[in-house]
Amino acid sequence: MLTGRELGSAIREAIKKKGVTQREVARVFEVKPPSIQDWINKGTVSKDKLPALWSYFQDVVGPEHWGLDSFPRWPSRPRTTAPSLNDEPQDHDGSPTPHLPGFDALSIPVLAQTAAMGPGEDQLHDEVVVGRLTVSPQWVSRTIKPLSKLENLRFIHGYGDSMDPTFADGDILLVDIGVNSPKIDGVYVMEANDRIYIKRVRQRIDGTFEISSDNPTVKTVDVLDGSHPVEVRGRVVWAWNGKKL
Repeated sequence: MLTGRELGSAIREAIKKKGVTQREVARVFEVKPPSIQDWINKGTVSKDKLPALWSYFQDVVGPEHWGLDSFPRWPSRPRTTAPSLNDEPQDHDGSPTPHLPGFDALSIPVLAQTAAMGPGEDQLHDEVVVGRLTVSPQWVSRTIKPLSKLENLRFIHGYGDSMDPTFADGDILLVDIGVNSPKIDGVYVMEANDRIYIKRVRQRIDGTFEISSDNPTVKTVDVLDGSHPVEVRGRVVWAWNGKKL
């Protein structure tokens, strides 16, 4: 494991690769900005913060970046009562853990917005958080690729049947809101005419974009040539498909 100035250089490089500022890192770790500068110049990071540091940057650098063969297992938090489904992630001092960095859990906001796989859903207020769902940051880094930043992950619900069988009415969708253009073919959350839609987007050879539904019974295909104002609000990166058992 790197220590001292080697650790400081690794932190500097990780910050650059992640595309964040030292001030942002200080906010996430709840320290003052000069402390981050000390981390970079001297590598003076307390050992209790190292797992969080590795977790925060593991979407851009692997264990070898820190002089490790592999990331150690994230320690579980001590509990005095049985866990509840309504529990928020707790830091070691008992206070709620911010959704980043993840420690052993990544708590992702669930937004009030709904998105339609059909005629469209009226736009709701931006960033209204109605709850949180917790996932493993290791699972996100291993499974969700490409990804802009862990901080940009949000959950929404999709309603309608036009994207069936890819996902169904009411399924929970994980969205990367850091994606604002369809640079790769995929499923996107889009806003047009003050409504929110979820559709598949594919770029044609001539440069135009084809927007379609996955449900073969829904004959919805639109072609964007630049004359229609459409804003990409994010890319759907995962769908939790509900199935009654």
